[in-house]
This record gives sequence, structure tokens and C-alpha cells, in this order.
Amino acid sequence: MNTRVIVFATSFLDELITHPPEEGMGTDILSSLEADTGVRIDYRCERDPAEPLTPAELEGATAVIADLEHYDAGLLGTVGVGAGGTLGLIARYGIGYDSVDVAAATANGVVVSNTPGANARPTAEWAVATILDIAGRRIPHYRTASRGRPKQGPSRLDVTGRTLGVVGTGSIGKHVVELLSGFGMNVLATDPYPDEEWAREHDVTYVSLEELCSRAQFITLHAAVKKQLIGRAELDLMSPTTVLANCARGQLVDEEAAYRAVMDGELWGYGLDEIWTRDDLELDGLNIAVSPHVGSDSDSGKANMQAASARAVSDYVRGGRPESVVNPEVLS
Repeated sequence: MNTRVIVFATSFLDELITHPPEEGMGTDILSSLEADTGVRIDYRCERDPAEPLTPAELEGATAVIADLEHYDAGLLGTVGVGAGGTLGLIARYGIGYDSVDVAAATANGVVVSNTPGANARPTAEWAVATILDIAGRRIPHYRTASRGRPKQGPSRLDVTGRTLGVVGTGSIGKHVVELLSGFGMNVLATDPYPDEEWAREHDVTYVSLEELCSRAQFITLHAAVKKQLIGRAELDLMSPTTVLANCARGQLVDEEAAYRAVMDGELWGYGLDEIWTRDDLELDGLNIAVSPHVGSDSDSGKANMQAASARAVSDYVRGGRPESVVNPEVLS
């Protein structure tokens, strides 16, 4: 077979620290595929995802394990198998697939898959850590203590017995509820597809987004949508002691409105698991914590994503159907 699979995922070959049982499964799956079918595995993990892809880079590729590099309509209209190219599968290394023009992929015969659940628990752990950091004003306290100064401003919020609001009750949101269960919190949730059985088992009450924003002291976002959910109107429903954590997608929140709310004392704090790109909005001195999208970046998270994305490639190349296909219509 004169073809190849390209691995762009930047952490696919990372050396793991704690050596979970799943370590090495991804490379083992790809090595077996190479031995059984003759397909060549090219590791391009050092490639910067911010650099635009060119058709030449994908020449002869039947599948890729994709990081956050963009696959737009122009590229897919050249390299897609339905457009006369060779690319038939984009296996996303992670849950999100915003970097792929799924409609263009479908139009050009390219299957898009992702790895739901593979990094759910690590991401939930990071969301809980973010909530606690914002509640405790960890960043402002670090700034003062590290400069040899005593506490300035309020100390922290109590968590036990308060109300948690979960926006999106997929696997990550459910893990957050489980992880915070020891705090004895009253749990509200909102989701367009409520899981009523799970809610009954975990004493969770589904409400509207507006009611959740007005009642919850701790709000964590895990919605699988590509639109803004929290804007000025929703922030106005929150109190000055509300914690807002967004370890999902930056676009879910009007970041400038959240910034202004924290700065004006209308919101206790905001946690975001994305790089802060607003140079005009200075974070120093504010109870805003940001991180470079590392929620799933644990050993188990990486090992599970490696195995799941490699399994999707193996299934596809061997003539099967990948387990988690975003655009199943392309296979019909």
C-alpha cells in the first residue's frame, strides 16, 4: 500500500511521568497497522499547529491524527478523497473539532472523528481546580505573598454547602459533579438534552440557563456548542460572589464582559483554560486565572487520546468504521 498516515498531534510522543496502563497503546496500534498493511506512519509532532497546512504536506496521506491545525474548505477541496486527493480521515486528537470545516470535509468525502470521553476525567479535575483557585483568590494571594506582603482584599469564598451550576452535562460535566460531591453542594444544571435518570441518581435539578446564572454561586461551563452562552445579560444575573469557570471553549463567554465584571466587582472571578490574547485587558491584580488549554494534558488524558485516535486510524485504514465519527453521513 503506497500511502501514509501523518501524526500531527503535538503530545502524541510525549514521555509520560506516571506511566498509566494505557501508555504506549497509541504507538503500538500504529506500529501494528504499519506492519500489517504497509502504510507508512509519519510522526510530525514537532509541527506548529498555528502554521497553515499546505496540500504538499498532505500528499499521499490517507489519514491524519490532527492537533489544532486548520483544515479549511480550500485545503479539503484539494486533498480530500472525494476531490481527487488521498485524504479520507481526520482523526482529531481530542474532543473539539472547531479547527476542521466539517461541512467541507463531508462534501469532499473526508471522515472526521474525535475522542469523546478519552480526556473527560482530567478535564473535569482541571475544572474543579480552577473553581477552587478562583474561589480562593489564589492568583491575587500569590501576587501579594510572593512579594513579601500580607493579605490584601477579601480572603476566599466558602464552597461547602453552596450551589453549583453545571452548563452542559456530558461526560465532563458529570465528572465535575462527582468530584465535587464531597462538598455537599446543591447542584443545578442546564443542557438541551437533559439526562433525567442521571439527575435523579445524583440529586441534580435541571433549570434554564437564566435561572442557573441567578441562583448558582459556582458556575462551570462544559457545553458542546460553538456559540456564546454567557454575555452581558447572563453576567448581570450573577452576584458579586459568583465564580465563573470556563474549561471548555473561550467563545462560550464574552471575555471582555467577564473581565469588566470582575474589574468592577460584579463577579468574584473568572477562570479560563485558554491563552489570554487581549493585550488591551491587563490581568494583573484581578481574580482571573488563565491557562494554555491544559485541562486534558495529564498522563492518562494523553494516553487515552493517543489510543483512541490511533484506533480510529487503524479502523479506517483496515476498511472499518471509526468509533466516534462526527459526520457519519459521509459513510452512507
